Amino acid sequence: MSVNNNIDRRNLMKSGILLSSVIWQNKSLPADMVARQSGGGSASPDPFFQQHPRLFYNVASLKGLRRWLGSNAAARHSLFKRGGELLHADFIPEADAEKGPGQQARFGSSGDQMMEMGLNLGVLYHLTGDKRYADKLRRAMFYYAQYTHWTAPSFFHRSPPWHSELDTSTFAFGYAAGYDALCGFLSDSDRKEIATVMVRKAVLPILDDWILPGRRIQSLDSMGHNWWGVCVSGAGLCALSLLGYDSRAQDWIGAIDIGFKQWFDYKGNVLQNRVATFEPSGPSYEGVGYTDYGVSQYLQYRLAWQNTFPGRKPADIERLKDLSRFFLHTLYPTSKRSFAVNFNDSGLLGDSTPTILLLIACGLGTPESSRYLELVHTHLEGTMLSLLRQYRKPVAATDVPTSYAYPKMGWAMMRTSWENDAAFLAVKSGYTWNHAHADAGTFMLFKNGLPLIIDSGLCSYFRPEYTRYYRQSRAHNVILFNGMGQPELDLFDGCKFSGHLHSMIDGLGLKYICADATGPMARFFVRNYRHWIWSGDVILIVDDVRAHVAGKLDWLLHFEGNYTKAPGGGVHLKNGAAEAVVKILYPDTKLSQATGLANEQPDKKVPYLVFSHDADGQLCQFVTAICLNPLAMPTFEMQSTGDHLSVRVRTADTVEDIYLDLRAIRTPGTIRENAEGYLTDAYLLHLTRDNSPNRPIKRYFMCDGSYLRHKDKSVIESLSKLTACWSSGRTPEIYSNDGSDFIQIAANEGCRQARWNGRLINGTYDSAAKLLVLDKREDANAAKDIR
Repeated sequence: MSVNNNIDRRNLMKSGILLSSVIWQNKSLPADMVARQSGGGSASPDPFFQQHPRLFYNVASLKGLRRWLGSNAAARHSLFKRGGELLHADFIPEADAEKGPGQQARFGSSGDQMMEMGLNLGVLYHLTGDKRYADKLRRAMFYYAQYTHWTAPSFFHRSPPWHSELDTSTFAFGYAAGYDALCGFLSDSDRKEIATVMVRKAVLPILDDWILPGRRIQSLDSMGHNWWGVCVSGAGLCALSLLGYDSRAQDWIGAIDIGFKQWFDYKGNVLQNRVATFEPSGPSYEGVGYTDYGVSQYLQYRLAWQNTFPGRKPADIERLKDLSRFFLHTLYPTSKRSFAVNFNDSGLLGDSTPTILLLIACGLGTPESSRYLELVHTHLEGTMLSLLRQYRKPVAATDVPTSYAYPKMGWAMMRTSWENDAAFLAVKSGYTWNHAHADAGTFMLFKNGLPLIIDSGLCSYFRPEYTRYYRQSRAHNVILFNGMGQPELDLFDGCKFSGHLHSMIDGLGLKYICADATGPMARFFVRNYRHWIWSGDVILIVDDVRAHVAGKLDWLLHFEGNYTKAPGGGVHLKNGAAEAVVKILYPDTKLSQATGLANEQPDKKVPYLVFSHDADGQLCQFVTAICLNPLAMPTFEMQSTGDHLSVRVRTADTVEDIYLDLRAIRTPGTIRENAEGYLTDAYLLHLTRDNSPNRPIKRYFMCDGSYLRHKDKSVIESLSKLTACWSSGRTPEIYSNDGSDFIQIAANEGCRQARWNGRLINGTYDSAAKLLVLDKREDANAAKDIR
């Protein structure tokens, strides 16, 4: 378990000053340039590696930086202002670093100061030639060399003892950047002494703990999340800076590069309840903040690697190629600022600009990278950001989908548009461990530029409230059973059965996603499904819960701002310009107010809402409406029969009927339900008409159904059940995400094509059945769906 107090470090990183190091996988250098590890210690300087500085900047990039600073007065002022502050800063005594709460005490402050000085003072020395910067940096390196260890003492008392941790890596970054900057300023004896300190207090402790055979105590199964990448990157930067001076450096780099390839490819561990650290398309299950933190460390190492070996090709790490897409889809831009989806231990005001710029600098920029930079309201400044802004950005993407899901990590994001202040819904049903909270099935909503339905957030990790409240289920928008949520043990040992997301749909004005949160709540539930159906200004949430025994169910709602009871039932939420009405349509519930804690303010109490239902049996469904436009409230007509629940939603423009088949829940198998003349075996059916129930259907949605028929005529047929949204007509439009390749759909006479997930698919028309037969596998025009 690695709960730590590096939240402040991530905030400093976001300021552009603290981007820690990161790695890239190295193709081995020619054999005659590789000094075997058995050769030991220092070597005669290799002329091939005598160019300094080289890790993050060089003579050419410094010229570009001078030009950029000449045209950017604010950035220049910020850089020199911080340089002046560092010139006059006092060093932190080791005795002070050993004091403080949490397992790392105040070693983070010492490491962060060294990191800032190594990069900032080094750059300023080379920009100006002012030896005050070089002298201060040299004194810092000799001062912190006097520390007994660059590791907080608490780690030495573990079994087995640790000799390195996050703070070791921050010291390593500062020394690597400082050594690289001052190679021409330091005397030979200074260089040798500093190099010896780097190896003894950073490189070997890290490699011995994390990588080297015969010495290593860590594995990817125990520390495969952000800690592994952060810690190892520091040793990598030191090795790069010492390349050509220490005969062991190339072997260190090779071992680190091989290790990082395994870090990104880690698949999980059944016996230890671990999942893959990274989604195939890039992000880590730990969320926005820790994907950002861990990967940024790697990318800094990679950038330094590429600068050290110009012209050489770094290793191909597939998970980095689309990572910018994740940061873009979890961004909520407004007219005044930007927010980030803050599930898990992430900040609501998180800004991934430094990591996006690092991706671009490393040749991994994409059109989504540039779109992110266009939309984010960044106020970050700092030396690393100034260096990175010189790299050419790709042309920004303009056709970014408004919905995107990461099914393996269990995240999905939906929005009305990419305009500022749009409505934005994020849902989560994934893994629980460490920084990933006990929140399977939760969601949050932003509207009019502000958070409205929220995640409770987090606090400093050393506070008891962090685990007692913020990481617990009751701090999230989930359903509790008899007041209890996921087991607290999941936070420490990992959740054996993760939650999942399924069947994202976004088309024809309807958005849908399904969460299976059964596994994390398996001690209470055998069914725990939550469906979001978003049409127009109404988001319907359908919960399908079946418990082992009868008990009380609490439907939780955390919000920002204030609430009042709404006319006609429900609550009216309001946070500035953002407002919505939340109304539980079924079953009858009792509303009460509970007390939670404010995001990042554990001493501040805030209310949240509890809608309670005392279940008569083990099976229960909730149908909840979130009305995004309280000034034009729809009407709801709820009906419950023995076989299904139905709700009719009337707005000024449409009449929408939703049916939940209770037989599909109670006795799944061969079933058929008659919903006002429509026969189907679907679990959920949604029919949309123009503002009158007598008008023809203009849009269909079916969840987990194999057919829909009306008056003995087929509307859609599929041998395997699918989830889809479609419209019939001259050229049918279909949106599905179930992997179905073969369907038959009602169409006009002679129809030969349909648009399936946005692509034209050729088919054959069955005139007898009046169905268009579509087989994606046999259509030459079909392309692989990417969502």
